[in-house]
Amino acid sequence: MIALLSAGSSPADFSNVSLNHDFMKRLSILFSGFLLVLFVAFSAAAQDLGSIGKQKPITINGSLGLGFGTYNVNGIPARQRAFSYIFNGAPTLSLYGVSFPFTVVVSDQQRSYTQPFNQYGISPTYKWATFHAGWRSLEFSPFTLAGHNFLGGGVELNPGKLRLGFIYGRFNKAIEEDLNQPLALAQQSAYKRTAYSLKLGLGTERNHFDLIFLNGKDDVNSLAIKPTSFLLTPAQNMVLGFSSKFSFLKHFVVDMDVSGSIYTRNVLSDTIQNLELNKINFIKKLITLNASTQLLTAAQTSIGYQATNYNLKVRYRRVDPDYKSMGAYYFETDVQNYTLEGMLRLLKGQMQLSGSFGIQNDNILHDKSFRSNRKIGSANVSYNKPDYGIDLRYTNFGITQDRGLNPVIDMLRVARTNHNLSSVFRYSINNESITHGFVLVGNIQSLIDLNEFTKPNSKSNSKIVNLSYQLGLPKKSFGANISGSYTVADVSFGRTIFYGPTLGVSQSMDKGNLGLNAAVSYQLQRNNDIDAGNIFNINFNSSYRLGKKNAANLSINYLKSSSKDITLPSFNELRSSLGLVHSF
Repeated sequence: MIALLSAGSSPADFSNVSLNHDFMKRLSILFSGFLLVLFVAFSAAAQDLGSIGKQKPITINGSLGLGFGTYNVNGIPARQRAFSYIFNGAPTLSLYGVSFPFTVVVSDQQRSYTQPFNQYGISPTYKWATFHAGWRSLEFSPFTLAGHNFLGGGVELNPGKLRLGFIYGRFNKAIEEDLNQPLALAQQSAYKRTAYSLKLGLGTERNHFDLIFLNGKDDVNSLAIKPTSFLLTPAQNMVLGFSSKFSFLKHFVVDMDVSGSIYTRNVLSDTIQNLELNKINFIKKLITLNASTQLLTAAQTSIGYQATNYNLKVRYRRVDPDYKSMGAYYFETDVQNYTLEGMLRLLKGQMQLSGSFGIQNDNILHDKSFRSNRKIGSANVSYNKPDYGIDLRYTNFGITQDRGLNPVIDMLRVARTNHNLSSVFRYSINNESITHGFVLVGNIQSLIDLNEFTKPNSKSNSKIVNLSYQLGLPKKSFGANISGSYTVADVSFGRTIFYGPTLGVSQSMDKGNLGLNAAVSYQLQRNNDIDAGNIFNINFNSSYRLGKKNAANLSINYLKSSSKDITLPSFNELRSSLGLVHSF
């Protein structure tokens, strides 16, 4: 499958990895040449190479648009220009199914031409073999190669029950430090990083055992100027792990992922002289070991029972502090989780009960001043039939602190519980000539501080209710709705209330070519039982299709804010826009 990744993403670079240099160089040239031939010969969006002949050689499609906008405001500084225009185009060129999208923008504030998707990749498949070339993102296991973008190639072979995989490529490109940029941007420099990963496994997707190895390294010579930031150092990483899944007794499923990562944060640090690792001394040939080297582990496992109308699963996850892999972007580290999940279907599937409960803590190496303990629980109940239904959800999040290296001071101890209850009730009456729909939505949120010292300043409670009615006349393509909402928010410094109605109508005419939509809302606000003002809003939108390839749309919005709070001004705004679109 062709993968088109946004140019805004920052793909990673691969550097030389600890194999024999000449061997790797020859292998890389041979492999790259082979993949280039595949890419040229089989550059199609479909993974099945047998469909190449069915693709059109060249196609062009897309759209062109022209838009105008006006803006007028009184009472506050203008938030946009009084008049604006924009011309934009989004043509897409396809060559044998490979898409090359482009964008063109010309407006009163911007002129640009971009080809936003300039990272291309292909993964053609033939029988049990899949080849990867270009920009790819693969996952061998959650803690080794886990979704990091790379520029390179690879192959996955699954003959029978064998599960083989190999990838090699650039994970980070070299980015020179620019001291003329703000500090945050200047620190985004990076060394070139290359890596390879190997997977050896046996089994099927339902029952398998895979052994995964990853080795990555930054090129210390990839930057012309030595970085000034002490945060940027050339690193090296070696990860070994296994991923398995087994099913037994028809209903039980066991998953397990375990990995160990040797990560050297700075290969230029002083090496450890005369280091002997006995039977595993060969590791020194694969990775630089010095004072910046860490050996960290990560693991997760679960066992579940799956039946037709119910299931139950127990999960455990543990990740060492600062665990890293060059094959992944981010991990939540220094965390240990125990989770119990369950689901039950009743009344022929019309009612469903589900819930979970989890316990989490940090400071798993017992080297922090404090340990945080979290408890997370949720329960869901739903009962749905064609004409009516109800959904209820309750969540509970609690956090407490225990001593670590130091005792916890009562005045600073964190001990809180957050309760949240939400509900949705619906009822509808439907026939060919008229439909009625009623929806009631409610939410209650409450934060309870168990620390008497901090409780007075941490109050946070809210209640929200919204009732709406929808009327539909299908034969006349007409719809109307009216709703009312009421929100109360209580915090330590007072109470705020918002309430008011909203009315909307929609009409489709001219065999669906003309669409009209209008909505009016009026919201009032009270702060500590004092009238704080109101907001009046009108929206109008219309669209008209001029044939199969042309369309026009018009929108008008009026907003009037009448404030009685001396800190907030009263103002009114009027916006309008007109757009024309041509598709080809």
